[in-house]
Amino acid sequence: MAGLALPALNTAIVGSRVFFHDTVTSTNALALAETRDGVVFVAETQTAGRGRHGNRWHSPPGLGLWFSVALAGPPRGLMFAGALAVRDAVRPRAELELNWPNDLIYRERKVCGVLVEHREGRSALGIGINVLQQPEDFPEELQGSAGSLADLTGLCWDRGRLLARVLEELDGAVVALRRGGYEGIRDAWVRACDIVGRTVCREGVGGRVTAIDAEGALVLATATGTRRIVAGELDVI
Repeated sequence: MAGLALPALNTAIVGSRVFFHDTVTSTNALALAETRDGVVFVAETQTAGRGRHGNRWHSPPGLGLWFSVALAGPPRGLMFAGALAVRDAVRPRAELELNWPNDLIYRERKVCGVLVEHREGRSALGIGINVLQQPEDFPEELQGSAGSLADLTGLCWDRGRLLARVLEELDGAVVALRRGGYEGIRDAWVRACDIVGRTVCREGVGGRVTAIDAEGALVLATATGTRRIVAGELDVI
């Protein structure tokens, strides 16, 4: 892949093998079909990149990082681990905010999304990071909400080095999960989301967020009782 050179990785699980592709339908589809643990699939572009609930992820060639990690076992905690790994990898140069449930935001623009899928005992953790795009590189309908690290920070970003940092941070989180560290990673994610105690509104129903449950869903106290929200657009009041 032109323009993407991956430095040597210092990992125990994630990155056991790394495969680069010019074009794929979806890196998550490749990861779900992989039986080996920790294998990473990276694509220059995806023709059918997947977001949550069937949404498409815009993944133009040469401008971002579109990759998935194949992991053995259940998906528990992987969404939390993926989001924290990206935040911590970028943190030396920019402070990303975690936007419930699976986005990372910088200066009110979405720069990263995380998607976890599970099939027949295997999990795929997909991550898409907008790295080098300029505003005109996004479809018109996304230009008001999406952004890239390069455009928003004004800094130069090496996609290969950033990918290595994310994979190494993710590896530490996956190792911790497998050693029983789920609660610590989930709690770190909940704190980073900074939404517990705030009032939100979705589809005309408002309430105060009292907790984020073990599956990452919001628990709201509303005028008509407790309500659980799994995903969707929220207005934070």
